[in-house]
Amino acid sequence: MNKVNSMIGFAMKSGKVSSGTLAAKTSIIRHRAHLLVLSGDMSEKSKEVLIACCEKQKIPWLVIGNKYELGNSVGKAYRVALTINDSKMAKSIIELVNSEGEKHTGVVEWPKSEFTR
Repeated sequence: MNKVNSMIGFAMKSGKVSSGTLAAKTSIIRHRAHLLVLSGDMSEKSKEVLIACCEKQKIPWLVIGNKYELGNSVGKAYRVALTINDSKMAKSIIELVNSEGEKHTGVVEWPKSEFTR
């Protein structure tokens, strides 16, 4: 999971990330997003809305870690949702997740870590 967070950090530094629920939804609606990344402790209502948008646009999505880990990967306090807006970065993150032993079917759920606040 550290490699995935590093890849998200590289995407953030290159300006290819929209972080936050509203920014992620806007990115999906405007056809900029190539991958949606959600935290495991996100509210169910918000998760359903973003996943429905992804399914409509045929965008893959992942559920990883918690909001503090996801926020830390983009240099913020916490984030529950973000999109990767570059196709090559999104593809490399998906390949990295697949190489970790998980089969990518559009949904990959990582276990929550022991770090909670």
